[in-house]
Amino acid sequence: MTKVTKLKYGNTKCYLVKGTKKTILIDTDWAGTLPNFFRALGEHNLKIQDISYLFITHYHPDHMGIAQNLVDYGVKLVVLDSQLKFLHQSDYILERQPEKHFEPINDKQIILLPLTESRKFLKDCGINGMIISTPGHSDCSVSYIMDNEEAFVGDLYPLEQVDLYNDPVLTKSWEKLKKANVTLIHFAHYSDEEILDWDRIKIKHIIDC
Repeated sequence: MTKVTKLKYGNTKCYLVKGTKKTILIDTDWAGTLPNFFRALGEHNLKIQDISYLFITHYHPDHMGIAQNLVDYGVKLVVLDSQLKFLHQSDYILERQPEKHFEPINDKQIILLPLTESRKFLKDCGINGMIISTPGHSDCSVSYIMDNEEAFVGDLYPLEQVDLYNDPVLTKSWEKLKKANVTLIHFAHYSDEEILDWDRIKIKHIIDC
């Protein structure tokens, strides 16, 4: 049994997923938001020591801005093998904002995880699910799919917008989610969506922003 807690302390919705053994955090926000992060944890009666691992849906600045800050506090950053070459793609953006005190990710401190081993890793945390590559918004995008049919997809464009983009890469990513029988989608910026009918694209929007 997993418990999901939404943290929004800036522009990005981040998610704590508590398994029976470990708790993981999916995404962070911009550099400079660490005090807001601690405040958000406190509002849920949580502390940083409760978090074992940090995962990032994709390495854009509004998703990995305080990743190294959290590593410095003892949270372990797990990088999927499909994401490794993108680890520093946002550094140049964040380093142009010195007042934000950005810390680049220390490559020597990461845990590199093959996508093919993600289910075992999550199971060891007491979480039933897997991680898959879902490019479309960015080449390094991944989605976290729980066996209870929930998915955390970061900035993947919503299903009802797929036809507008006419992008085979995006279409394939959504086909993967359909194959995984996902029915509840947690986005980083859009409202959550409950998919009522995949074939007819019937969707219920859950206002949670």
